[in-house]
Amino acid sequence: MTMHPDDLLDQLKKTATPRKQKTLDLIHEVCREQYERGSKDFSVATIARITEDRGGPSKGAIHNKTGDDYKGLIKVWAEHTGGVTRKVRQVSENPYTALIDKIENPALRSMMAGILAENRQMRREITLLKAEGNRVIDMRPPSAESREVPASTGLFPSEIEALRHAVSDRVLKDEGWTTDAKGRVISEAGRVVYKPGYVSAIRKIIGEGT
Repeated sequence: MTMHPDDLLDQLKKTATPRKQKTLDLIHEVCREQYERGSKDFSVATIARITEDRGGPSKGAIHNKTGDDYKGLIKVWAEHTGGVTRKVRQVSENPYTALIDKIENPALRSMMAGILAENRQMRREITLLKAEGNRVIDMRPPSAESREVPASTGLFPSEIEALRHAVSDRVLKDEGWTTDAKGRVISEAGRVVYKPGYVSAIRKIIGEGT
């Protein structure tokens, strides 16, 4: 029978320093909140993200050898509530998309997604050309005038798409973020992820702002 999280917490705190006791209480509180909101996600990445916002240990600190007690407490919570200790990602038919999904940095993930989208478009165009039979393809490098670069920004279409993706509703929802009237991006715990003007500046660059 799985040990109750409350019992494990009491056991761990008996030999812990006051500072570690405080950290154990914080992790215990965050796990309880996950359970009460109906979430099955008890991965170290998720729990650490919330605790770090409240002054607790980071993901790396929990994964260290000194964080074994923290991982044990999280695991017991997962077992007690029927949760999981690893994030379940949707399996993608495209291996490159699956690889991009593993990138934790949202800005870098968005940029790589834009590059992948452009690559897919190029492959579709090549397939169409092959289907049409013999065709003369101009392999000369494009001149500066022929590049599809927005005059106002100097950015390529793939870069514009990457920026658009970075402030899209889907990305914000997946990360648990919200925006406010000042253009800030705010985490679930209320921490400012990006400073005022971030969202509005990007939307102006891509032509969607005023």
